[in-house]
Parts: sequence; structure tokens; C-alpha cells
Amino acid sequence: MIISGVGVIVGLLVFAPAQSSSTAVAPHVRVEYRGLSSSQAQAIADTLSAAWTVYRDEFGFDMPGTVHVDAAIDRQASSRLYTDGNDRVYLTLPDASKLNRPEVSGVYHVYGLCHELGHVAMYRVLKKRDWMTTAAAEGWAHFAGSAVVDRVYALKGEKLWCDPYDYRKDGTARLDAQLASGDADDVTRGAELWRDAESVVGMKGFPALFAAWNTARVDLADPAPDLSASGARAFPGNAAGFEAWWTNAARLFVERRPASDVAARTADPASLTGRPLTVAGDDGKADGKKSIAGGGHARRFTAPGGGSWYLRNVLLFGSRYGSPQAPDETFEVSLCDEQMRPIATWEKPYSTFDRGDARWVKIEVTPTAVPPAFHVCFNFRPTGTRGVYVSFDASTRGNSQTAVPGKPGSPLDAGDWMIRVELDQPRSADALGGR
Repeated sequence: MIISGVGVIVGLLVFAPAQSSSTAVAPHVRVEYRGLSSSQAQAIADTLSAAWTVYRDEFGFDMPGTVHVDAAIDRQASSRLYTDGNDRVYLTLPDASKLNRPEVSGVYHVYGLCHELGHVAMYRVLKKRDWMTTAAAEGWAHFAGSAVVDRVYALKGEKLWCDPYDYRKDGTARLDAQLASGDADDVTRGAELWRDAESVVGMKGFPALFAAWNTARVDLADPAPDLSASGARAFPGNAAGFEAWWTNAARLFVERRPASDVAARTADPASLTGRPLTVAGDDGKADGKKSIAGGGHARRFTAPGGGSWYLRNVLLFGSRYGSPQAPDETFEVSLCDEQMRPIATWEKPYSTFDRGDARWVKIEVTPTAVPPAFHVCFNFRPTGTRGVYVSFDASTRGNSQTAVPGKPGSPLDAGDWMIRVELDQPRSADALGGR
């Protein structure tokens, strides 16, 4: 059993445990724990600290100054380990005995912690990864986590874990056995592809590759060519080798998100009436709020009848959380068709939102024609310490989902996101004399 999750938090991000906890520390790691013994908590801290050192020194990643861990025993929960992709790791176990060595507990904790820190290493650099499949993301963490297990053992030996054992068998030896079994799944095949990439870009080439991909302008309808070109530019001394590797890897690593059949027709603001109509489906009262990682906040709208309508502004009721100063990051607002296929996308700065109480924030976009039914989607790519809480209204439901453009998601059962749109028409359609 591997208790690694998908590497992101999905749902309401929680920052502080609800009950009192104790603390274990190691260089660059702080563990808040409840229900564990001090030796178990210290083993978690020491393992992550050693893995942190490997990711920084041997891979060359810019790791967080401190990795914050929330570890708890919850007898009603199953074993789960996941990260916010930035600097937080969450571990929940039904019983403290689950921290015993794998042959007793069935849980690979040393590997799991190294695996999750692999997600942190990648995601802190490669923030724009909507094109990436699960096989690519989890395959990377499987490859990196396996390699780091071996290096951690070389640094700390078997006494690192609270129930000492030779955890080298949980590293690349286990990955090799999985590959040799003949029935490797997509994540394991992804790990093999990342290991192949090491021979092309080198161990310390991964941060440069992820940085190049993060800044590339990628067509999500066909991401592979843009990713190939940006990756090759990052390694001019072996561009041909990179392109050969990527040709093979892209088949498993890239998820196409077809654009809408609806053309992105824009208009000069001066050609519109300047008297936009607000389309709202909420009662103006927030009944809760959520920050979604691994998905976005999407709401469906229907355009009024009578001619063409153009999206002028999008309004969202919410507030930013995190540091007082807004991070130097962007989020995306997308206009999508009824099938959530993107028509147009706009990048906006995080500073658009203030911290504190939720309020209506108006975001201006390039006037773009909307189809009769359409979605507006926000993708904040939040972490545990940076994001936007989006409020929802429980008096209505059925029009909202957690989704990203090009990939329909799950319905929001709690209600509907408090998102509104302002639509305008050409002056030529103004029956009140706007011609």
C-alpha cells in the first residue's frame, strides 16, 4: 500500500489543527502532531529533512525554507498522505501502529514522504501544468521519491525510521521490480520515462526543464509541440536528445484539452452600449467558502435572448488568503462553452484580491462574444498559504462545478459559486436609441 495522494489538496484548505498538538522539529521541517508518539513524529521530521537536503543539493531545487507537517491519528479515517504543492504536508492515520515498517503496517512511509516532497519540488517551479496527465505528475514523484529514498538511506541509514528497517528496498529497487513485472501501470511507466530523462538533462537539469515549461505559452488543444520547443531551448547542448525523449514521453504525459468550436469574437469597447446587464443567480448572501486545488471554480450562465452579447466584466465574491502582500503570481479567468471547452482566457494578478472579509471584485476582460449557454471559470492554483476563498450560495444549486477549462469536473453539491457576469451588446442592437 502506498499512501501518497494526488499531490494536491482538494476542497477547503485547512491551516491549523482543531485540537492541541505537540511539535517535532528538524532542519527545514516542523511537524505538528496529535495521537503519535514523539519518536514517530521525530522520524517524520528527520525523514523529510533528509529528503529536503537531497532535493536541494542533488537535484538543485529551490525548496521551501520550512516544510510544515500536520500529522494526526483519526480512528474514523483511512491512511492518507498529501501535500499542497508548496510547503505543507498532511498525514492522517487510523492508528499509530500504521507507522510501523511496511511488512507490518502495509504502508511505505519513508517512500511516501520522499514522494510527496517530490511533488513540492516540481510544483513550486512548474505552476502552469494544466496539460499534465496523472501519469506524468505521479510518475515524476514515483521516480524522484524512489531515487531520494536511496540517497536518504546513504545519509541516515536504517535507524532513521521509528521502526528501523532497511528501506532501500522501497526505493529504486522496488521501482525496478515493478517495471520488470510486465504489468506496470501508467504511473510506473511514467516514472521510467522520467528516469530516462535524467540521462538526457541530468539530475540537476529538472529544475531548468520545469522552469522552461512554466514560462512557455502552451496551446492546451495541442500542448506537445510548444513543450518540445521550450524544453529543447533549455538544453541547447542536447536539444536533439531532448526532442527524441519528449517524442516518446509526450504520448503518456500530455493531455489535450480541445478548444471550443465557438470562435473568440472580440469587440471594441467603444462599439458597445456601455450599459452592461448583470447576470446573477445568487441571493447576495454567502453560505460558505472554499479554495480548490487541482480544480477551478466554474459557473454556468445563460445569455439573454435578442442578438449578440459580449462578456465585459466578471464579478466574484471572495477574498485572498496568505501573506499581507499579494504574491507575484497570476490566476486565470476563462470563458468556456457549455461543454467547458475554452473560448478565451485572461491572466490576472493575485493583487486583484485583498485579504480580509469577502467582497465583490469586478474583473474587466476583453469584450468577447458569448454563446447562448456558457461557463466562466477561475483557476487560482492555490496552496495552503496562498489562494482565494470563493464564496458559495446555498439557496441555489446545479450551475456550478469544480473544473478547469477543457476538462469538466465535479458538481458543487453545497450550492453555487458567487460568480456573476456583466454582458453588453453592440450599439446597433440598442433599441433605446444607442445607435
